[in-house]
Amino acid sequence: MMLKLIKTFIAVYETRSFSKAADQLFISQPTVSVHIKQLEEQLNVKLFDRNGRMFLSPTLNARRFYQHATQLLDDWQEATASLDLTTENTRTSISIGASQTTATVLLPKIIAQLSKSTLNSMNLKVEMHNSEEILAGVLNKQFDLGFIEKPITNDFIVRHTLAKDQLVLAGNLASDMWLVREKGSGVYHYMQQYFKQQNIVPEHFLTITNNDIIVKMLSENIGKSIVSSQTLPKNMSFIKLPDSFNRDFYLINHQHNNRPEIQDFIVMVEKIAKTLL
Repeated sequence: MMLKLIKTFIAVYETRSFSKAADQLFISQPTVSVHIKQLEEQLNVKLFDRNGRMFLSPTLNARRFYQHATQLLDDWQEATASLDLTTENTRTSISIGASQTTATVLLPKIIAQLSKSTLNSMNLKVEMHNSEEILAGVLNKQFDLGFIEKPITNDFIVRHTLAKDQLVLAGNLASDMWLVREKGSGVYHYMQQYFKQQNIVPEHFLTITNNDIIVKMLSENIGKSIVSSQTLPKNMSFIKLPDSFNRDFYLINHQHNNRPEIQDFIVMVEKIAKTLL
């Protein structure tokens, strides 16, 4: 139970918000409030002051406790990870969250260049989510690493630029039907940027939470969309967009995730990515 309280404290400290912490941890806001109250009772200190209705300010005790809390959580994760090891087969477990374009375009190229011995020494687990969900997952230690294409920044996240990608306007260019990704995805961010630049207010659009489905619909001459040029079939019509739509692929990790095997993997990925630029 204490670990749950510490995880909740870290999320609230980093987001300065009960509601944002609840979203990160996939629990309710009242549960976050209960966890913080229980932790304050256990420690016999006040951890947060309210500045207005929405913003929380950590107390001096909270600032002192935060560094110890993150270290405690890291130590616990290392201790539990060690239980998966046997004397005959020591494999490193690394959990990865990948946004849809990085999962289908970038990540396979990187994994393909890892040596067989490296792959045999790892238990890689990959889940596909949108960029905002991956950020939340890295912050709450659900993922060790995140591969995203949205230029997200956060005080507790280290972001590494890996490779380039070109976005294009593709599909039935005469259609008034737009196929758009959901809020929180990297492509949604750039599509809203395009609408703003072109003074477009789409009257007809479909929200689709999967890039592969969008490309399939474009192949059937259904609507138009902004997508990665690397995901398109060879015969599909498209228009190259301005240089501001030349985006980067990123690798993100929590600044307090200092496990040597994670740092070594990041170095390997960055080295491989340089060959893909």
